[in-house]
Amino acid sequence: MAAPILVARQAKADLEKDIHGLKAEARKLMETPSKDHKPEQTARLNAIDVEIDAKNADLGNVLADISRLERYQAEEIAAGGPPPKVDVGKDRAEGKPWGPTVAADASPIEKNEARHLALGTFAQAVRAAAYGHVDPRLHAAATGAGTQVDSNAGFAVPMEVAPGIEREMYATGEILSRVDARTISVGNSIAYNVLDETSRADGSRGGGVLGYWVDEGTAPTASNTKLARVELKLRKVGAFGVMTDELINDAVALGGELEQAFADELIFQVENKIYRGNGASAPLGFLNAPCLVTVAKETNQTAATINTTNLTKMWARIPARSKPNAVWMYNTESGPTLMEMAQIIGTGGTAPRFVNYSADGSMTIFGRPAIEVEYAEALGTVGDIAVVDWKKYRLIRKGGVEQASSMHVYFSTGEQAFRAFYRVDGQPFPRAAITPFKGTATLSPFVVLATRA
Repeated sequence: MAAPILVARQAKADLEKDIHGLKAEARKLMETPSKDHKPEQTARLNAIDVEIDAKNADLGNVLADISRLERYQAEEIAAGGPPPKVDVGKDRAEGKPWGPTVAADASPIEKNEARHLALGTFAQAVRAAAYGHVDPRLHAAATGAGTQVDSNAGFAVPMEVAPGIEREMYATGEILSRVDARTISVGNSIAYNVLDETSRADGSRGGGVLGYWVDEGTAPTASNTKLARVELKLRKVGAFGVMTDELINDAVALGGELEQAFADELIFQVENKIYRGNGASAPLGFLNAPCLVTVAKETNQTAATINTTNLTKMWARIPARSKPNAVWMYNTESGPTLMEMAQIIGTGGTAPRFVNYSADGSMTIFGRPAIEVEYAEALGTVGDIAVVDWKKYRLIRKGGVEQASSMHVYFSTGEQAFRAFYRVDGQPFPRAAITPFKGTATLSPFVVLATRA
């Protein structure tokens, strides 16, 4: 039998949802002026008012019940009962593991299975807590994220399993596995002093450093280095999901599904913003960065196409120092264009030398990996294909993925809710495109192709 306070909280959530739905229905009906209402519309509006009044009355009673139950709980605590919340600033989970003990030399597969079992067992314990059977290990869960409130049926995921999602993100994310990621431990922001270099001309390299050839005994002319201050401030991204009782019954499968599902969604959210974030509420994406170089389309180029000249000119705008780290990112729609690309030679044609395939079928362009990503724009739009040096994208993170699970929100449907939060920020570190020492075409670690409409 579920704890009374959980039943009351679920009733509150259901009533609030019903009231919201009724108000939405009324607003929809009122889009038509009252004078134009049909009799059945007027009747329905009157009925909605009656239903809302009744549900508000029921909600008042439920809120009174919740207040009463919380007061009883407080009185029990004062009398020496179990506390409703536990400070998780101190990690007490280590001595009470959820999963099996794994040897230090265990294989990666064995370590993954143990972590999945631990996460699944934890989720099963949260479900049991909704029925009044509280595993004492739930009171030892610690993430360093604040406090865990049992009366809300929310429990923090233990530290021994929480890092699995973040590891998966940086191991499998096509972008996250390549960026210059740094972990900060103090505060929610960090400032870097970087060389303010926008040109390779004499007197501008390294932010103003200039070398001289001098005779013996002659001092070189002094030069000043110009620095720019760049601040990164942590942004918060979250993911929310629901699992059914059927999956919760299998601890190993549940743990694996949870870890993969949340890792996949957080990878998508963070990498998508690394591509196109506005830099205000999310990381600054390279498509919006001041350092982005956009290569113009060819004269009379057919709409929604990519040709060999486009690729050659894009590659020419990547700095020589970035070419060894560069990768090509392209939209799924761009794939066939790249695969069918040919160079016209007389009346015939041949595949371009710089588009090749490795033994496993993966594509390379100019010898660098070409990776299909869903964040890239549609074919013919700026961002449908890009060549980038991700080592020039600085990303900061803190605290790992904060996870928690709750049963009470979906108690009536036999489902369990899980949520995860991650704090991260980032931006391309070149402050502007670079003017080369010789030549006029600017260079950048982030190069895209202009719209071909």
